[in-house]
Amino acid sequence: MSIHSGNGAAYSLSNYSVAKYVGNAGFSSGVQSKHNLTDPDGTSKKESEGSTLKPISGTAIDARAELTSRYGDLDTSSSKYHDDIEGFRNDIFDDLNFDRQTLHAISSNETGYFSKEEIKAAKLVMEEQLDSVLKGDNPDAVPIAENYLNLLQFLDEKSSAEEKKSFVWAEHKAEAQANYKRLSGGKASEFNSDDPVVTLLTQAYEELFEEQKNNPKAELESTSQYNSALYQWERNNNSYEEYKSPFPW
Repeated sequence: MSIHSGNGAAYSLSNYSVAKYVGNAGFSSGVQSKHNLTDPDGTSKKESEGSTLKPISGTAIDARAELTSRYGDLDTSSSKYHDDIEGFRNDIFDDLNFDRQTLHAISSNETGYFSKEEIKAAKLVMEEQLDSVLKGDNPDAVPIAENYLNLLQFLDEKSSAEEKKSFVWAEHKAEAQANYKRLSGGKASEFNSDDPVVTLLTQAYEELFEEQKNNPKAELESTSQYNSALYQWERNNNSYEEYKSPFPW
C-alpha cells in the first residue's frame, strides 16, 4: 500500500498497511487519517539529533501494528470486549506495556486508527500512572505538597511534546500547580509552567477551591477562568471558529 504525501511523494508500509491495522481492530477500511505519514528515511539529521521521539503518526502506526499482532496471536479483536474493559486490559492491552507517548497517541486517536476499547484502555492507564505518582501504593492516601511536586515533575519529564499540547494535560498540570501552592503555603514549584492556558486553569482551580468551601459541589467548568482557558487553547490550536460580524463592514 502506498501513502501519498502533500508534495506528491509516495511511501510504502513494508509490514502492515493502514487498512490492515484498521480492519483487524474492528474498523471500517474507510477510516481516514488526519495526518500524512512521514518518510521514515526523510527525517533530517538535525531533527533526529534533537529528539528521540517519533512523529505521532509513526508512534500510532507502531502501536496499531503491535495491537493487531496481539489480536492475531490470540485470534480475537477489540470488539469482543466492548462491555468488558477490564478483560480487554488483562488479555490484550496491559501486556504490551506501551510508554506514555504511545498511550497518548492511542487515547487522542488523532490518526483514527484505534477502537473505542483501545482508546478507553489507554486513557485509564494514563490516569492510573498519575494516581500512582500522586498516591503511591495507597489509593486512600491524602496527597501532601511533596506528592504534587512529584506529579508536576512527572508531567514535565514523562509527557511527550504532543501530550503537552492537549487541554487534558494543561488541566492536570494546573490542578497539580494549584494544589502544590495551596499545600506549601503559597510557594510556586520549580516545575511551574508559564503557559497561558495552564496559568488560566491554575487560576480556575484556585477559584474552585474557594467556591468549594461554601459549595462542595462546585465544578471547575463553572469558574470564570475556565472558559477563558479553553478559548485560549482552541485559539492556540486553531480549532475555534473565527468570529464573523453579521454586518457588512
